[in-house]
Order: sequence, then structure tokens, then C-alpha cells
Amino acid sequence: MKFTFWIFLCLVFLVGCVASPTTVPQPTLEPTPTDIPSGPPTRFKLSIATNGIYHVTAIDLQKAGADIAQLDSQTLQLFLGDKEIPIRVQGEGKDLTFDFYGQATNSIYSTVNVYWLTWGAQPGKRIVETTAIPSRGTPKESFSTMLHFERPTIYAAQFGELNAPWFWQSLSAPATTTLTVTLPSAVAAQAKLRMNLWGSTQDSVNPDHHLRLFFNDARIADESWDGQGAHAISATVPANNVRAGINTVRLVAPGDTKAQADVVLLSSIDITFTQKLSAQDDALAFEGNTGTFRVGGFSSDAIDLYDISNPIAPTRLVSPSIASRTITFASESASNRRWLAVGANARKPVARIAPMSASVLRSLNRQADYVVITHPDFINALQPLVQWRQTHGLKPRIVTTTQVYDEFGFGAESPLAIREFLNWIQQNWKSPAPRFVLLVGKASYDYRDYMNAKNKNLLPTFLIETPHLRQAASDNWFVNSDEKTGRPNLAIGRIPAKTPEQVTLIVNKIIAYESQSADWRQRAVFVADDKDPSFIQLADILAGQVRAGMQSQKVYLANYKSDVKSTRDDLIAKWNAGAAVFVYIGHGSIDTWAEGPLFSAENLGDIKNGDRLPILITPTCLDGFFSHPQIDSLAEGLLFKNDGGIIAGLVPTGLSVTDTQSALMQELFKQMFGSSLPTLGEAIMRAKRQVAADTAEMREVIDTFGLLGDPGLTMGK
Repeated sequence: MKFTFWIFLCLVFLVGCVASPTTVPQPTLEPTPTDIPSGPPTRFKLSIATNGIYHVTAIDLQKAGADIAQLDSQTLQLFLGDKEIPIRVQGEGKDLTFDFYGQATNSIYSTVNVYWLTWGAQPGKRIVETTAIPSRGTPKESFSTMLHFERPTIYAAQFGELNAPWFWQSLSAPATTTLTVTLPSAVAAQAKLRMNLWGSTQDSVNPDHHLRLFFNDARIADESWDGQGAHAISATVPANNVRAGINTVRLVAPGDTKAQADVVLLSSIDITFTQKLSAQDDALAFEGNTGTFRVGGFSSDAIDLYDISNPIAPTRLVSPSIASRTITFASESASNRRWLAVGANARKPVARIAPMSASVLRSLNRQADYVVITHPDFINALQPLVQWRQTHGLKPRIVTTTQVYDEFGFGAESPLAIREFLNWIQQNWKSPAPRFVLLVGKASYDYRDYMNAKNKNLLPTFLIETPHLRQAASDNWFVNSDEKTGRPNLAIGRIPAKTPEQVTLIVNKIIAYESQSADWRQRAVFVADDKDPSFIQLADILAGQVRAGMQSQKVYLANYKSDVKSTRDDLIAKWNAGAAVFVYIGHGSIDTWAEGPLFSAENLGDIKNGDRLPILITPTCLDGFFSHPQIDSLAEGLLFKNDGGIIAGLVPTGLSVTDTQSALMQELFKQMFGSSLPTLGEAIMRAKRQVAADTAEMREVIDTFGLLGDPGLTMGK
């Protein structure tokens, strides 16, 4: 596939514009004693979003389902991952409370950090208390601090660091933008500002980027530079321009470099300034070494002081000097310490407390060869499919994302937990050993929901580094044994559903498809774009690989003298007549095939093939981009079409070229139309294991061509 303007069109679709989990019964077909909790849960997840001291009561736990009569204050333990976090416990029984220092998450996969609580095993860690040092000398009234400002609204994977594809704003010169930053209790003293940028365009002229930077209307920087990539502008803000509260930052791109395009992305702003030692919202975190510190502005004299220099092992300082809503203490530390003074109104409630899933997934008697990982909302809708698979000789198990996160991710939402679970069952489930993995739920590359878009991340995929798109979704990553080759160990597929109704639709399609045999399954349709000879060449090769007796029908744009409408009309007619396999080879984007367009999401209404559902195979670009937060891919539109469409599809989430795609496609057709007649998922798995994964481009094809549909789908004649 030649990359002309199509890459630009494809990337345009990728740039972004600017529910609480449901508790469900343990899903299983054959309940065993280990599947059923023996009593009230004694492990609870505590979800938090920001740094601070958190306050939890026995009544809070009771509301979440805890039997507080059995709650033992001595054995109360709090963990973050596998590390125990010390807590401060007071009271007993229904009067029990505890405090802990919680940290915001730095995970790219979630906006909340998950701590987990248990009791009854062993004595828990407690926050160490030390006596505060009395004040000595003149107290300090201010301190130096740095605030980081960002507002991720633009996703641009082709720019930025690999795991940092989000940006605040884009400036295409000539352009001006004004932002605001709040500096609480700022002192009128010199400040330092760092503007973190990314040059996204490059031209033969040098320099090709120019920005002027203003802080509260005072020009503090005027800088030019050349080329693509990361760039930072550092500037000094005069003391008389620093204000307590809201300040403005203005960026001006004058567009005077003579470059054809001067486009710069703003990532974030760091400001180092001097702040008063005064509480904000009844709390203040600050740094300092030797000296006396006096912090005022609290709501009352009920003030706690913590040393949070080691945030997972804070120390509480007792007996500081407190008077007139002000706390005073001294430090003899030669190095900087970080302190947190907290008033009565600043102890935070935990955002959500929920029971953790019973520990059953690691039980060997849950072994299965057909494993369904689903968002909890879809369990009921999946039951007919699971029963159908069981009736036809497989041993299925339904596992929820909540269970996987709780047992393999310490409660935190992450694709890493899903991979860990799948690795574990491959090593430990032997009779039967896992063969198929079906993921059920929509994914989004917007893990943290910055866009608040319509497509939520119900079951995450993993974003891998790729040569062409830079970052692309890969479900194959969950089951590959070697990240250097990408070769999968299991047959994996996904139903990217948003609702139970969509799951039911696909389940009904699968059962009906596998229950019938018809003449239309003796046809295969091959559609080829006319923009490159390699498209037709590959189509001809694949058409010659179908099984004996199968009719290959060719709809090549070139054979219709590049008349898009005539080609489209014939394409739709053949689709509606029914075919076992429908193949498109050519240029593509998220919801479009070829120029014209030859076929797009707008033509879905013309597809009315009823139960004559083909397997879709598209050696193109982005056709299966199921992780877009705002746009549904063309393959998804066809999969969830209620009066026809497709039964499944091997479709790409990234960009790749025909020469590389060809190797996988030819091997796939050998597997699909060989004498063994494997399931669709196994045919794809075998093909990926056979091709030579000796280049980054081939790895991209292996990783980004994924199955939308059931990997256990049987391909009868």
C-alpha cells in the first residue's frame, strides 16, 4: 500500500477533539465450593483520586458490606499493590476509624489509585509517631514550590513520547492562545516558568518555529528553534508580575519563519514560585530542611502534622505548638523533607469502597479451554453462547474484568492485569488447557477518559509501539509468548460491545451461523482498490487459494474503469447475495474503503444480507480501529448490523503495507481452507505463528490485525 495522502487522512481520524462498576454474582457454569464466598467479604477496595489524608469509619465499611462485629482493629491492614501501608487506627467496633496518607495514581490506565483493606490475618502496620521539635529562631513564612499544569485534550500518537501522546493545545501559526494558572498564596517574588512543547512540523528553512511567551501581559520569552520533537522554553517571571491566585499565560505564534507550516503542540507548564505558609482548604503540603516553620490559616486548632517524605511510610508528629489556628514546629534535617499539615476539614472521604472479588481465579478446579473475559454488565447476555460452546464439547468459563483486576492487579484497572491472568492460566490450567480467549467489551485509547467521549473503556486493549502509526491497539499482545515475535499462544478475539443488546445480537448471529449450511458459503468475494498494482496482485493470489469447488467473485475497481458507483453497486449486490468470505484490499481508514469513497459507514444501510454473513478480511489500514473514543470503525458497524453485515472480521487497528500484509494473508488462507477446517481463531493464530516475524513491519501486522468476533467460530463447508 503506497502511503500518499492516505496516511494524512488516516491520522486526521485519530486526533481527538475535544459508571461505577456493577457488583454481580460469581459467573460460572459448574459451581464448585471454591466459587462461593464462605461469608461476608473481608477484603475491600478503597479508591482515591488525589493526594491527602483519608478518613475511613467502620460505618463506611458496613455500608460497603463488611461485618463490623468481626472487624479486628489490631489486624486491620491496608495495602497498595503488594506493599502494606501504615495507618492510624482509633476506637473499636462501630466507633472504629482509621486514617492513612493516600497518593494519586500515576498510571496511564486509570484516574484512581486503589488501596485494599483486610483484617483477621496478622497485626497491621501503624503510622509511627514522633515528638515534634519545638520552634527555634524566627519562623519561616514562605517556601519554594513547583506546580505542574496540564489539560490533556488532544490525542496525537504520532507525536510526543511513546507513553505520553496527549497534549493541551495545538498552535498553527499565526495563532494566539491564552491560558490561566492558579498560584495559591503566591508571594510577589521572582518565579521560573518552563513551557513543555512538541514541534510537530518541519521545513527546509531554519528556524521553522517561533513563539513569544507572556505572563500577565509581560513578555518573558521570545524564542525560535528548528525541527520536530520535544522543545522546552524556560523563562524568568519578574516578581512584580507574580500574583496570588489566577495568572494568565499567553502564547503567540506570529507565523514569520517562512515555513510552509509552523505547528507546535503544548504539552504542559511547570511554574516554580514562592508560596506563603498558609493553609489552602484547611491543608498545606510543603518542603523544607533546617529551620522553624509556622503555618496558619486553618479552620480550628485541630491540626495534624505528618512527615510524608516517604509517602508509603509517613510519620505523624505529635505535640507541635498549636495556637490561634496556627501550627509551629522546627526541623533539624539537613536535606529537604516534605510535610503535610491537615486541619479537621481536610481529611478526605474515600471516593468509593467496594468488596474485592473472592479469590477463585487461581483455583485449579476452574480450568477451561474457552475463556471469556467480559465487562460485568454482559454476563447474562453471554450465557447462551457459553452454553452453546459447552454443548459442542468445550469447557467454558466466564471471568469478569472486576475479578481479573482484583486478583491479578490488586484492584487496579489495567490491561497488564488481563495479560497476567492469561499468562497464569496458560501455565497452570492443563486439563483442559486454554485454547480460546474471547474478550467482550468496547475499548478506548482514552484510558483516563480525558475526552468524556461516547465510547468508554469497558475492557481495555493494549497500545503497542508500531513503525507507521507509532501507537496501535493490540489484543494479540495479551496472548503472545514472545514480545519480539508477537506470535500468539492462544486464539483470541473480541466482541467490542457497548451494551448487553449488542452482545445478544452477536451471540444470536453466532449460534444461527453455526446451525446452518447453505450454498452461499461456496462463494468468496474479492474487492480491490485501483491505486496500486499490488492490491490486485494479492487479490488474485488469495482468490486462487480458496478450497476446491468455491467460486471466487472479483470486484476490482480497475475492471469497472474506476467507476466508483458501478463498483460499489456490484460490491453491495454480491454482499447481499451471501459469501463465506469477503475480502477488501486497498487504501482505507477507520470507516472508509478507497477514494470516492468506494464503500464507507454511510453505505451500511445498503447492506441487507440477513443471515448470509461472511467473514470479513481487510488487508488495508485502520478498518478495525475498535479503540477510538468517538468513532466506530467500519468493521464494528458491520459486526453490529442487525439485518446482516458480517459474522466476524480479521481487521487492522494500525497502518501497514500490502507487501507485509500479503505474507499473513496467504498463510491465513492456507489455514482457513486446509483439510483440518480449524476454528477461525485457531486459523488466525496458526497463520501468525507461521509467518516470519523478522522485521518491525511484520510484527506490526501480527500485532495489529485482530479478530472482531468469536475465536471459537467454526467454519463449516
